[in-house]
Amino acid sequence: MEFNIFKDQLFERAKQEGFTDCEVYYSDGENISISVYEFELEKYNIDKYIGLSFRGLINGKMGYSYTEILDEEAIDMLVKKAKEGAVSIENTDVQFIYKGDESYSEVKTYSEKLENIDPAELIEIAIDLERQTKNYSDKVINLSGCKVSYSSSRSLISNTKNLNLSNKSNLLMAYVIPVIEDSNQKQDGMGYQLVEDIKDIDTKKIASDAVNEAFSKIGAKSIESGNYKTIINNEAMSSLLETFSDVFSAESAQRGMSLLKDKEGSNIASDIVTIVDNPLLDNGLSSTPFDDEGVATYKKDIVKDGKLITLLHNLKTAHKANTKTTGNGFKSSYSSVVSVDPTNFYIEKGNLTFEELVKHVNEGIIVTDFAGLHSGANSITGDFSLAAKGYYITNGEKSYPIEQITVAGNFFELIKDIENIGNDLKFPLSNIGSPSVVVKSLSIAGK
Repeated sequence: MEFNIFKDQLFERAKQEGFTDCEVYYSDGENISISVYEFELEKYNIDKYIGLSFRGLINGKMGYSYTEILDEEAIDMLVKKAKEGAVSIENTDVQFIYKGDESYSEVKTYSEKLENIDPAELIEIAIDLERQTKNYSDKVINLSGCKVSYSSSRSLISNTKNLNLSNKSNLLMAYVIPVIEDSNQKQDGMGYQLVEDIKDIDTKKIASDAVNEAFSKIGAKSIESGNYKTIINNEAMSSLLETFSDVFSAESAQRGMSLLKDKEGSNIASDIVTIVDNPLLDNGLSSTPFDDEGVATYKKDIVKDGKLITLLHNLKTAHKANTKTTGNGFKSSYSSVVSVDPTNFYIEKGNLTFEELVKHVNEGIIVTDFAGLHSGANSITGDFSLAAKGYYITNGEKSYPIEQITVAGNFFELIKDIENIGNDLKFPLSNIGSPSVVVKSLSIAGK
């Protein structure tokens, strides 16, 4: 059944059953994933999907249901399931169907140059990427991964308050993970690109980035335990910020799972730290003109010059806090309820190059990788103890690679101890980004 006909019939049936306000969230899309090994196609997946969720208010309670089929039977099922769900709700949280905003910003999330992409071209790119990687050095002994993927999606929100919104996005990505062997050591590296045009994929550069990263780790050794001035590079800091990003959610705070509860207006970080949530970033992985409640999104400072300005809100958490939503009400999928999530969330970049940061530190370490972020970090207390890799800094220069170290600290203390920020803001295949930062001191357990 055509979407608009289905929606209209669904709303009419819901009203007959006692629902006052109703809304549908619809999404469809396509994912193409291609992996190669030894210059042959290893995996080739094409996944097309559609999904629709329904939610509606009945007797002051919000009921939810969802389907992957749009027919008359689905209409009956959606209304029945939502009604049953609403009856069983015991909490008294106020829920909303949003009437919409006067205007919505334009944001670039879709490239027409990626339309009607030919899977055969993606296979050729993947094979060439493997070839370029192996040709770059005879010390490449294997590939842990060589993949090209394309995804496109469309989302629509429509409700009985005359809100009708739609947006579409797409993305093309290629990456390779080579394993090299040199001086009786094996190390890996990673190179990748996200592009708006298939012609922009540079397989030679992806390969060289990956292999050179692997070579830079050869000769790694541990260091003496102690406290070190530390550069956390952009990718490692992004992963750390992502691990603790939930502490900036008002939903977590209201559940008592964030130490930032009621801290708005307080200094929680170094006065050079500004943390931004920017859904209007061109081609950002989480860019969108509206959230999944139909609220217009906007760029906002979460932390400004070290001061916590606001937590991230959806309509429900904003009502509880007697404030306005920040436009961060999102679903993890069409079948999920609305939660609170960041969009493009990052530490604002500074003015110093990475080389200038290294000179500033003079003697200390660079952390490039954290391991065990899911098990070694407590997002509530902020404490972490993580295996790490990186480099030692001597006389203001990167000297030798280090490994077999454990970095321990507390996230809330760490962001207070940031004393310099680089200009190398990066989003490493994530909607969470960061530049490299210098931390006054971190506890390192080594040999």
